[in-house]
Amino acid sequence: MKKNLIIIFCGLLLLTVALIVGTPFEFLNPTVDRIATCLLMLLIILVFIFLFILAHKIEKRTIKRIITGLICILAIPYLLNGICKIMIIDCPMWEDLSIYTNKDGEKVISQRRELIIHDYRDRRIIGDFGQFRISFDCDRRKLKGLWTEYNIQRNTTTIINFDEEYKENKK
Repeated sequence: MKKNLIIIFCGLLLLTVALIVGTPFEFLNPTVDRIATCLLMLLIILVFIFLFILAHKIEKRTIKRIITGLICILAIPYLLNGICKIMIIDCPMWEDLSIYTNKDGEKVISQRRELIIHDYRDRRIIGDFGQFRISFDCDRRKLKGLWTEYNIQRNTTTIINFDEEYKENKK
């Protein structure tokens, strides 16, 4: 029973972190992105089924109900997200707007996607492999120092001092 509880709590922790952080993988090809999204959804469904099976094996009725309740509570946001992904057949891809690079070679990409309204995000690039990227969400307002901004739409490059830019915005 202890082994099952440990596995269940590790699974719940992993699913909670994945829900908060999101996936670090970006596929720039729409077809590959759609296939990867479907495979990820299938994997998440299998993890939930596995957790429900383990919860069902717990002998103490009170603990079984608590664990099942926790799994159900965590499944709700995944279910809603999955329904949205299935209903939006032509889900728009994230479009790169600007690439920021500092002197150390770190890269941050500003992205946008058009749904009913525009959705924006900034991602810190860990690895770029052509049609595949590993990146994490970041807050561009926390960038410090000089960065080179390459605006993809205008095909222009400018130097931005984020320290000065945020001093001006705070006034």
